[in-house]
Amino acid sequence: MKMIRNLFLTLTAVAGVFTFVFGFKGETKAASSASSSIHKLKIDTVDGVKYSPDKHKQIVGIVIEINDQGERILGFSTQQKFEAYHQKTKKLLSNNTSPVDSLAKYNYFYEHTSNKGYGNFIQLESGKSNSSLSTGWNDRISAVGVAPESWVRLFKDSNYRGTWIQINNTALSGYKYKNLTDFSGWNDQTSSIQTGNYN
Repeated sequence: MKMIRNLFLTLTAVAGVFTFVFGFKGETKAASSASSSIHKLKIDTVDGVKYSPDKHKQIVGIVIEINDQGERILGFSTQQKFEAYHQKTKKLLSNNTSPVDSLAKYNYFYEHTSNKGYGNFIQLESGKSNSSLSTGWNDRISAVGVAPESWVRLFKDSNYRGTWIQINNTALSGYKYKNLTDFSGWNDQTSSIQTGNYN
């Protein structure tokens, strides 16, 4: 009886080690895959410095900044550096005295790619968030329409966890639409959303 119990404990320990090792490899592969998809983007700068794949190995988040002059893709190596950028942008735009389109306060999330906002969608008012998309919309978003002077942050996991990408519309009027198929690894990947505005 004692020998059977010892054998059972040994097999349990071995199974635990295999689970840990293979689980860790799976996490490493997932992290590597997320990092790989980030580096496929045409990033302009990381932490305000011209992007170099050799120099900038660690990127925690991406911001697509869109206005009437065009767009640029910004990377950030730490959450603190992103927050500093985010606060600076908010301060710059809050000093704006031009009128903002008050009717354009909702952000739209589309099932299919679109440059005009067609097809099935869900909406969130700027400043609202959704920590866990419903079963019907989890991993289903392919395009985003961002309200003027607003931002949306998309997370790959629920409860605002995992890799994220943010789209900023810093224009004073007019929606900016972005297809997530333009960004490797982001089509049909969103599980939670945060939004906000800069005015």
